[in-house]
Amino acid sequence: MKRLSGGIDIGSEHHHIIIMDDEQKILYDKKIAHRFSEFYKAIKEFKGIKEREKAIISFAIEGKNGYGAPFDRILVENRFPLYNVDNLKLRRFRDVFGAEWRNDKRDAKMLAKMLKLRDYVDAENEKAFIAVEKPSELNERLKILSRHQQALIDEKVRLQNRLRKKLLEVCPEILELGDMDSMKILRLLIRYPDFSRYKKLTLESLLKIKMMGKKRASLMLECLQNIQYVEELSDIYKIIISSYSRRILELKEQIQKLDQKLEEIGEKSSEVKRLRTIGGIGTKLSSRLTGEIGDINRFENEGQLAVYCGVACIDDESGKKKKTKAVYKANKICKATMIEIAGCTIRYVPESYTYYARKRAEGKEHNHALRCLARQLIKVIFKMLKEDRDYILREELREAA
Repeated sequence: MKRLSGGIDIGSEHHHIIIMDDEQKILYDKKIAHRFSEFYKAIKEFKGIKEREKAIISFAIEGKNGYGAPFDRILVENRFPLYNVDNLKLRRFRDVFGAEWRNDKRDAKMLAKMLKLRDYVDAENEKAFIAVEKPSELNERLKILSRHQQALIDEKVRLQNRLRKKLLEVCPEILELGDMDSMKILRLLIRYPDFSRYKKLTLESLLKIKMMGKKRASLMLECLQNIQYVEELSDIYKIIISSYSRRILELKEQIQKLDQKLEEIGEKSSEVKRLRTIGGIGTKLSSRLTGEIGDINRFENEGQLAVYCGVACIDDESGKKKKTKAVYKANKICKATMIEIAGCTIRYVPESYTYYARKRAEGKEHNHALRCLARQLIKVIFKMLKEDRDYILREELREAA
């Protein structure tokens, strides 16, 4: 059947779409607004071209995430093959044509031209084009929630660092009472951001702070009454300290609520239940990893999954030079989750601890040894999800045999 190639240049307000045939004759060239009415109108026009030309229309899009949603979902739901093209690969392809100028129309045209080479490029297992498929609703929920939670965690860490810096400037001694992740310290700073009031603090006033116990309050009272600070700027710093403390506390509460929601959704996922059989992995970590991996069948082998999770090295050979390099365009959330999973399994899985200890004995640093362990765990996780089975220790396997 005849094949037509389409390219979609994504924008925040408009998307430029071009469809061409094998002779590079342009059959469709339009800029559509980022509106549902425009999306459905374009889909109707695509179907008209498909019937008229008696052909299959495939589309290439630069970057699946971001402003491509929900148009990418609508295309897949209407059974139009859609492929995600890495922006670096598109840039290299565009540079071949030598033109320095660029615009949305040219980018869409380059995507359509590049898509024509898919059968030749991917035949060498280059995987320049990644098929975009509709994920299961459960995995998509986990992915959206886990990414939102990670964004909140990143924001919390940034604000904690800023708050700590401000306290070092005006009142460094207060940091001896606890770090910026302590709910008690945050509530103390919210209630008493003005250090000039600390000399008049009483045990009763400290006990009014939520979650503050009598023992903890007694230990803090003497330190707070004798605390030193920059008096000239305390009236300015109290505004900033109060603002940062309130936002950090709010973020911590939101993150905890998302933890509960992730656990609630994760309980319904068979993949999450499988991953939880690995010692040390709870619902939170397994839900986050499941949401990011999606359908395990989209990975042909565990090596592809390891590259996607950023815990594998790829070859970097040229002539006599034989080296490897890290994967920089990996899923950062998957990578962070796998490193955290590796750290948890050390405490609960004897085999993980043995492997980790061996890597440390070889002279590797803690983080390097964790990455090595995460790479080995990918093999286990891939097999578990592919074969839909629980994690079994060797001792248990021998007893079962």
